[in-house]
Amino acid sequence: MAARVVRRRLALALALAGAGAPPPPTCSQSAAAIPKVKDDAFLRWLRSKAGSGISSALRVGTSPLGLGLGLGRSLLASRPIQEGDCILQLPHTAQLTQDKLPQEVRLLLDDDPIAGDTAAKVAVLLMMEQHLGHESGWAPYVTSLPSKDHMHNMMFWDLNELHTVTSSSIYDETIQQKEHVLRQFSAVKPALENFPHLFGEIKLEDFMHASALVSSRAWQTLRGVSLIPFADFLNHDGVSNSILVYDEQKDVSEVIADRNYAVGEQVMIRYGKYSNATLALNFGFTLSRNIYDQAHIWIDMSEEDPLYKKKLDIWQKHRTPKSEHACSSGCTRTSFAIKEVKYSGDKGVGIPQVLRAFVRVFCATSIEELDAMAMEAAENDGRLARRPLKHAEREVHAHRKLLLHLDNMIQGHSTAIEQLEIVDGAASRSMHPFRKEMAKNLLAGELQVFQSVHAWVANYCKTVRSMS
Repeated sequence: MAARVVRRRLALALALAGAGAPPPPTCSQSAAAIPKVKDDAFLRWLRSKAGSGISSALRVGTSPLGLGLGLGRSLLASRPIQEGDCILQLPHTAQLTQDKLPQEVRLLLDDDPIAGDTAAKVAVLLMMEQHLGHESGWAPYVTSLPSKDHMHNMMFWDLNELHTVTSSSIYDETIQQKEHVLRQFSAVKPALENFPHLFGEIKLEDFMHASALVSSRAWQTLRGVSLIPFADFLNHDGVSNSILVYDEQKDVSEVIADRNYAVGEQVMIRYGKYSNATLALNFGFTLSRNIYDQAHIWIDMSEEDPLYKKKLDIWQKHRTPKSEHACSSGCTRTSFAIKEVKYSGDKGVGIPQVLRAFVRVFCATSIEELDAMAMEAAENDGRLARRPLKHAEREVHAHRKLLLHLDNMIQGHSTAIEQLEIVDGAASRSMHPFRKEMAKNLLAGELQVFQSVHAWVANYCKTVRSMS
């Protein structure tokens, strides 16, 4: 049977979100800056590696439409394609996976849990093939991959570029990802230094490059993390129903067309339902309109509140999911992922119930209120403060506290976007144009989410007050 596979984030975990259908990009990489792929020679090599045909429906081309890992390339229909056709099929033998590392290298890496991470081992394999150069059996694929200078994953942004998105949670995510890769490098380096003939000089920049290629291009199948040549020339369409799937019985990865394509039309797939933050962090591009965008709101809880310990005890016992983090300023900080509110109403679709429960709990003014919330959670399914507070004024007060947090996030994002749009500003002078466009898309998408939630909460407060 076939198991559904989606492109997996191989660095730090972020809440999965998604991306909308991409319009023609306003800023794109020059095709001249991308490694050239000799179509016929590449496919001949890949067919020989696979021992079978790869695709008779697709050819390598270029297209201004769509963004993704093709990076100036695309796969075009070489014949009419019908919905349901299998348009690409690649066996496990023709994929770069950890089992293709020399056994002696794998054994040393397995001695350390960080170095033995599956994605880290695929990155190490890629480094080895890159060092071998034309002697590598994977040279046609490895040389087709973009250099570090042509990648825009946020791991490669400098501090000035990252400063443009400090109002977004993606700033902290990027710093954490960089630190994670640095820890992985420190773990793998001692092992790789035992094999200078395979790896040469072990450099952090080479490991970062390989890790970014894996985190953006690798796919998670039942056989593990795989780099799949040719498949990663497919660009991203967030509303496509075509995804890479793994057929366990045949031991192949394949793509099934989700619609009809005419000859010469670009064929696209969905990498996943990812937000612009995820696309920027792990894939190195964003969309000007991302229908699956989301944002994070952080709320601090002061220990100076006389009911703090009681509130914290109830929150820790009943909160779902467990998203609390300690911060260094004598408070507890909690992060919530929110999505654009699609329509108004008392449910507030896009606003997690756990967020509204949080503000109710930490705006409570008496032990009696807290006990009532805890009792409600115990009597139902354990979720805390699912229902509006019976006291209308307290319900409005709690949600107005939420509005204040949203106001701060809206102001921060608006200011950041304004700074990016100043023609002679610092960002315009020093930031890569493509990354600047990425930052604007990311911030604008999150701003729209915040504004939609703010509008719903403000309307909810008016409704509750009018009914009291």
